Amino acid sequence: MLRSQLVFASVGFSLLTAAAIAQTNAPTPPSSAAPSPTTQSDKLPDNHLAGQGKWRTSKLIGVDIYGPDDKKVGDVTEVIVDKTGKVEMVTVGVGGFLGIGSKDVAIPFEQVSWSDQPVAPPAPAPAPAGGAGNAGGGMAAPPAASAPRAPAMYPDHGKISLTKEQLKAAPAVTYSGS
Repeated sequence: MLRSQLVFASVGFSLLTAAAIAQTNAPTPPSSAAPSPTTQSDKLPDNHLAGQGKWRTSKLIGVDIYGPDDKKVGDVTEVIVDKTGKVEMVTVGVGGFLGIGSKDVAIPFEQVSWSDQPVAPPAPAPAPAGGAGNAGGGMAAPPAASAPRAPAMYPDHGKISLTKEQLKAAPAVTYSGS
């Protein structure tokens, strides 16, 4: 009986060992071939996007919009895209005070002229001939030149052909499902 138990134990041990060996993977030898020229990371776009003419839509929110008379009419409140990701329109908040009582008006994206350059401030009124405002008696210091900006991921402002009064008269945007 001891002999038969010993035979069964060795047969069982052999079967378990064979199953364990079959489950382990043999190490693959290192390949001397060059890696394939196209990898998944080659299909991804360049990650450094600043200065490449690309904008972050989240940064478009709040960009000032000016009318044909170079007066601010509102600012961007939403960016509307179609299901393919193409920007179709922006909404401009107009009227109200600090966002209270304002309404959003939809403007087709292609009708906004975007600019990276700041809006030029109006020229100061000429000083009186007598120099009353100039206590030093000399020439006023010229305005400081602005330092060059790094490429931004959003425009400085947009310009449209509608006035503030026309936008106030336009229908407000309604969002379905909200």
